[in-house]
Order: sequence, then structure tokens, then C-alpha cells
Amino acid sequence: MKAYIAAAYLACLCLPAAVYAQTAGTPPGNDTPPAITGVTISGAVIKPGTYDFPAGARLHDASVTAQINAQAWFLGAALLRQSAMEPQQRLKVGLLFELNANRVHALAVEDAELHELITRLYRAVEAMPVTGRTVAQLDPLQQLILSNNPLLENGDRLLYPRKAEQVRVTGAVMADCVLPHDPSWQMLDYLKACQRHPLAERNSAYLIQPNGTWQTYGIAYWNLQPADVATGAIIYLPPQPKRLSPSTRGLNNDMAAMLATQYQLGGRFSE
Repeated sequence: MKAYIAAAYLACLCLPAAVYAQTAGTPPGNDTPPAITGVTISGAVIKPGTYDFPAGARLHDASVTAQINAQAWFLGAALLRQSAMEPQQRLKVGLLFELNANRVHALAVEDAELHELITRLYRAVEAMPVTGRTVAQLDPLQQLILSNNPLLENGDRLLYPRKAEQVRVTGAVMADCVLPHDPSWQMLDYLKACQRHPLAERNSAYLIQPNGTWQTYGIAYWNLQPADVATGAIIYLPPQPKRLSPSTRGLNNDMAAMLATQYQLGGRFSE
């Protein structure tokens, strides 16, 4: 009996898009719900292109249609959504405002080191595109779990790169460092390999994983936390909060959130 229930459950997860359309809130009557249009799938896939799907289609339908290549790097793959563009545009504008406020603050308190660092970060953020990247499970096998298989949206873009072999360190460093990934290294090892800025925070740093998730970790000897630094990750070493303008205490969190949308910084997206 248990085997029968499990088989029935798996069959439900693998329903074709046409069936999803019937179970995803299709209104009663004869009206045909609008199709999902302009879904672009590229990178390490056998059938790249732009596709239309019936209403109710999900992420797994796109993965199956494009036939993801065996060399695709699922952890670093990216789902770009038009619905995420406006919130990320607001994030970028707000972050630039915070950075500019700190440039003014640095001039007011005659802090040349802070002004130099913040100006460099401002220019870096100014050059960052608004991508619309949304955290999503892009491994087709994991998408068989319904919670990992959201509905597609018009204009979705799915990018499947091949695996990166690097880790980037940015933020309060003298210059960004792109280092070879070493599975035995912790965050502190990468930070030691990149020259810190005099205003670098000593107690914590941000780890942005290649799937777009991020978290802070202790990096001092008294609060050191283990962290699994995946290949393609970005480590953001923040400026010391006490040196920043009191009106911009959220700057470092906003910086990490913005970096999490910049999938090109950590992975291989040249194909």
C-alpha cells in the first residue's frame, strides 16, 4: 500500500503542463487562460531558445523542454524574472543613496580612507546591472518536489552555466581578489589571501553562495564560524559599521543583497 501511495505521489509531481493548467486555479467556463510567453532558456542546454508554455506550466516544464546538459552547473544557474526587476531597482537606488551619504559623511569628518573606499564601492554598484535574479532550485531532479517547482512567469530567463572554479573576495579589500576554489578552505582562508582595507570589519563577513543565498559569519578568533564556501561564491568583507554614517546602518546588508543578484561575478556565464 505504501509503495502504491509513493508511486501515485511521484506521478502527481511529474504531471505535464497541460494538467498543471487544470490544477493551478483555471477559472470556470470556456475561457482559455493566457499562455506563459517568452521564456528563454540558454547556456549548457541541448535545446536553447525562447518558448511559450500553456497556463499553469512550471519550472520543471522549462527544464525538460530545454533538455539540460549533463555539464550544467545547477548551483550557479540563474532564474531571472521581470517581476523582480522593480524591487531590485529600488534596492540599487537605495544602496547608491546610502553610499553617497557616506561619501558626504566622510568629507564632513575628514576621513580620507573612508571616502576612498566608499567611492570605490559606489562605482562598483553603479556598474552593476539590475538582473531580476530570483532564488530558485534549478536542478530538474529537485524540481520534482512541488515546493521546488514554482509556476513560470512571462519573460522568465533561465541560464545554465558550466561549473566555475573560483571564489571572489570583494568589499573592504584593497582590490577585488578572484581566487581558485579550494574545498579545504574556509572563509578566513580566502580573506587572508586578499589584502584587507584598513577599514575592514574584523569580526564578520558575508558569504553569498552561487545560488543567490547569503548569510553573515563570524571571522574573528573569538566568534569563528565554519562556512561551506562553494565554488563560484562571493565573500563580501564589509567596512566597519562604526566608521559609517549613523543614518546608513543597513548599508552592508543591502550590499550583500545586491551582490546576490550579480550571478556573473561568481560563475561562468560566457556560454
